[in-house]
Amino acid sequence: MISVKKNNLHISLAIEADLINTSTSAFDLNALKKSILWQLAVVYNRKTGRYILNISFNLKILSRVSHCTPNKVLFQIVDSVPGNNPAEADFKGLRIKLNKNHVPDIIANKNIRTIPHEIGHLLGWEHPHANAQFQSVNLSAHPLEQQLSEEERQRNLMSQSWYAQKAGIPLNQAMELSENQIELLFLKEHHISLNKNRHLNYFLWWKKIV
Repeated sequence: MISVKKNNLHISLAIEADLINTSTSAFDLNALKKSILWQLAVVYNRKTGRYILNISFNLKILSRVSHCTPNKVLFQIVDSVPGNNPAEADFKGLRIKLNKNHVPDIIANKNIRTIPHEIGHLLGWEHPHANAQFQSVNLSAHPLEQQLSEEERQRNLMSQSWYAQKAGIPLNQAMELSENQIELLFLKEHHISLNKNRHLNYFLWWKKIV
């Protein structure tokens, strides 16, 4: 479950989540949990323009699919993600698939961008640039996201990694958020559309996740 609360210029994000490994490889899930918590704190505990953002994140490690909770965010380690991407998120949904090939780098904090980026998709943020086009605007994104400047797009958390690399910006400096993105959280059309349970909707008793 993702909840967003606003008190003047203070924004609080509260996320309840589960972590499960359904891949064919073994990982230290406690180490992964520790990295996830640290990486999210770095990005989501900060001042963004006139807003002060704070995150509360509770993550539970699961050993069985049957223990999955339908109203929680689910981090699921899988054997593959299309395009061998590090991860894939249900837009405005409740699941982030983690590609097992990239999990070691996340645990080692060599990749500190993927987890915060995918959480951003669960919050309803799009890529602010067009697909495979540098110095472009994503015309399918919300108008508030389209208004980002080119400099903001190059340094933005929600831009894909290749976009920052194309601009010559180190990935650890391309993790910024904008006031527009924070304001987007409070628009009624987005706020009531978060927490869409796509990953467990069709599976009776949560016995299967694909």
